[in-house]
Amino acid sequence: MRIGILGPLHVRDDEDRPVRLGGARLRTLLLRLALEPGQVVTAERLVADLWPHDTPAEPVAALQSLVARLRRALGRDLISSHPAGYLLAVDREQVDAWQFERAITEHRPHEALALWRGRPLADAGDAEFAVAPIARWNELRMAAQESRIDAELATGPRAELVAEIEQLVADQPLREGLHARLIRVLCALGRHAEALAAYERVRTLLADQLGADPGPELRQAHRVALSEPVPLPAPARPAMPARLTSFVGRDTELAQVRQALHGSRLVTLTGPGGVGKTRLAVESAGDYAWLVELAEVRSAEGVRPAVLKAVGENAESLATRTLLLVLDNCEHLIDAVAAFVADLLTGAPGIRVLATSREPLGITGEVLCPVPPLEDANAVQLFTERARASSPGFTADDSTVDICRALDGIPLAIELAAARLRSMSPGQLVSRLTDRLGLLDRGTRSTQPRHRTLRAVIDWSWRLLAEDERLLLGRLSVLHGGATVESANRIAAPELTAEATHDLLTSLADKSLLVAQDSRYRMLETIREFAGGQVAELEELRARHVVYFTELAESLEPLLRRDEQLAASRALIAEQANLDAAMSWADQAHLLRLVGARTWFWLVSGQPQELRQYARGVHAGDTLVHDQCAVLNGTGTLAQLERLTTVDDPSALGVAILVGREFLGAEQVRRVFSEVADRLAAREDPWLRAAGQLLRGYVESELSSGGALRAETAFRAAAAGFRAVGDRYGLAFSLFFLTMALANRGETEAALTGAREAMEVIERLGPPIIPVPTMLLVQSANLRARAGDLAGARADLDRAEAGALRERDMLAVCRIRNAQAGLARQRGDLDEALSWHRATMKLSTEDMPMQFRALLHSNCGRTRTARGEFAAARELHEQAWRLADSTQDGPARASVLEGYAEWCAASGDTERAALLLGAAYAVRGVQDPSDPELAELIDRCRQALGQQGFQTAWLRGGHSPIELT
Repeated sequence: MRIGILGPLHVRDDEDRPVRLGGARLRTLLLRLALEPGQVVTAERLVADLWPHDTPAEPVAALQSLVARLRRALGRDLISSHPAGYLLAVDREQVDAWQFERAITEHRPHEALALWRGRPLADAGDAEFAVAPIARWNELRMAAQESRIDAELATGPRAELVAEIEQLVADQPLREGLHARLIRVLCALGRHAEALAAYERVRTLLADQLGADPGPELRQAHRVALSEPVPLPAPARPAMPARLTSFVGRDTELAQVRQALHGSRLVTLTGPGGVGKTRLAVESAGDYAWLVELAEVRSAEGVRPAVLKAVGENAESLATRTLLLVLDNCEHLIDAVAAFVADLLTGAPGIRVLATSREPLGITGEVLCPVPPLEDANAVQLFTERARASSPGFTADDSTVDICRALDGIPLAIELAAARLRSMSPGQLVSRLTDRLGLLDRGTRSTQPRHRTLRAVIDWSWRLLAEDERLLLGRLSVLHGGATVESANRIAAPELTAEATHDLLTSLADKSLLVAQDSRYRMLETIREFAGGQVAELEELRARHVVYFTELAESLEPLLRRDEQLAASRALIAEQANLDAAMSWADQAHLLRLVGARTWFWLVSGQPQELRQYARGVHAGDTLVHDQCAVLNGTGTLAQLERLTTVDDPSALGVAILVGREFLGAEQVRRVFSEVADRLAAREDPWLRAAGQLLRGYVESELSSGGALRAETAFRAAAAGFRAVGDRYGLAFSLFFLTMALANRGETEAALTGAREAMEVIERLGPPIIPVPTMLLVQSANLRARAGDLAGARADLDRAEAGALRERDMLAVCRIRNAQAGLARQRGDLDEALSWHRATMKLSTEDMPMQFRALLHSNCGRTRTARGEFAAARELHEQAWRLADSTQDGPARASVLEGYAEWCAASGDTERAALLLGAAYAVRGVQDPSDPELAELIDRCRQALGQQGFQTAWLRGGHSPIELT
């Protein structure tokens, strides 16, 4: 489907056949929707625009009738309904006006003008909604006309161009730019007398009509007309290099550069060597530009001659030209190029400059366009395309992503690496990525020597640095993941003041050797490898690094449980790579301090695997941190675990809770954790009291039967306590558990409110507490499903799965897919539900929590029951109970019993079903009235047994040992 609105409405279908639309208002409706393709236009807005003066008595019905007619004409799928209004389901590129705007943005004026067929939105008449877009498109058309004229001026204008411009001047008599171009074209054709007459006409017109003098552009054109004509050879045609390879992954940057060129006369592409500045400049400039290679120019005096030689001009005539000049590789002559460009732009108003440099020119009017490394997807595409040129049949896989990330997404490095596939396999390439510079030591002979290898590219920048810049850059290689001014000063430049260090960091960032972002300075890994090879005092630097980051971690640790935790958490996240590096270099004393300082953050941010990994490096000892590491490693004793539970240290208690079940039986765990909860709840410290309430709630809900109401009370107290001290981590965990407690007794709305608040708290924290958001979203989905919002439930699960897959958290993925199965069963799609169950069973592993595996088998049993597959269902329910019975998780055990009760009722044994329902109530401690499946099951049993029979079986189930067979 193609829709033309730049002129009379013109619609063609997918087979390029014209589509006829009868009725002015029907055409106006399509025009209005086409102004916002792919976006919902509200019904109120459409009514106001279609009936501005004579609103129908039933506007909604009138609009619906009009939409129905448009659907019949275009096809139902092209007009979609939404709660707020209607949407034209086409891409912007299917509407000529948006093709027109894009062509102008990308400096393709001839293509843009070819789309113009007359007055835009002609069928809309004088509708108010058409006024602004018509004005905008008319202005863009004139800008395109001016760009077309400039392109012809750049290559030598035709005589016929004079008449074309005179017609445009007649249409827009007060547009000074058109008059200036007419004068320049006449001068270029040697018709100076006519040019002077044209200037006099416009000067008089401006004075008579506006009482104004000609502007700078007209005055400059007048000066050119006054100058004595100098016979010159025909101007050289632009000579941009031919493209030998595809241009990959720069759509956003390309649009940004072209947009910048549209509004500025000097645009500079900056970025590190090999990032693709030259190629982006060539693609952005198009064919009507002159490329000036400055890499081989050795002195400041050589800049001007190089430019004049490239464009085939002398200095005087260059001032009269209209052209785009691409100055490539300015960094080694930065001052000379800056001075030349400043003079050029002042004296030649028709010239624009697109420069590439590893640092800005630093002159007035310069617009900077930093060129970043390629994103993963584009980097992989580039590597794959270049690899297939070297090794036909190459197929990208996970190692391709690793290769591209190790090379920082730098196009030159990626292309050099792809070329190595001629002599080595992808696996061999990956294994050698620790020596990037040695690996990428060969390039194509057609490139300049400084672009032939990765080392040569970086060495070129290195040699352009001042001595103090080289010294700091080399020392900064010891900092991983970036540096602040403070850490750079303390570690890499202790002999300098903080202000002097900041000045050097800024200079290195300007030269594209550091990336400045959010008060941090980051080094690309390829540059780090080179810079690190220039450092002599590596051990001394590492020692300072370890001391600095040990002290930083220790200063931030107590802030993680107070209102300052947001800033503290962000600082720890920002410095994670530096902290990890420090731990890899640290002696035992500093390693012990670092583990102690980082333990709490690892625990609350869901990274116990990081804690266990570093704990393995701590030798035996007698401090509290030694005990923590020993029990984490599995080498600790029961006495060490008990010692952790007797102190009021948050990290020690967190580790004890994490590993308690590995050392203690179920009853011991419940007893020990209860004692700790009681002790903490009695402390004066408000944070410890809140932590005691959270642990009390956990004991009552996860380690006990029948404690649901006590758990809910404890979680409410914990949430209030953590909220009071400003601990958002504690608040999030408390709200998460409170949400589950509320859901267990059927308080759906309150539980959803708690889930939303918990998620808001987590999102304010920044990086998520990894286990909680996924489980919260699953819980939210279950609650939405109970409330009948199946679409919202599906959306929550889809969002949860995206996060879980991103984190490669397979337990979370299994939880989500188990919930998807339940959702499908609720919709009545038992085939889809069974498909989800099978996929989840296949993905689950025996090391996943017992209670989850129990629920997984139970839910699958419910689906089998609903399908009438009773034998298979019974086996699943029995397996579910064997797993659940080995835990103290009351809600999980209750859910498994309810699933089995459902099977019993479906099999005709309603008495046994009622008995199991009573047992489920006893272990959960509350009844969930909001679960529709459970309510239906209870109803069925009560009707089959009668009220008395049901009550007897229910009570017996709650007071008897649970037996399923």
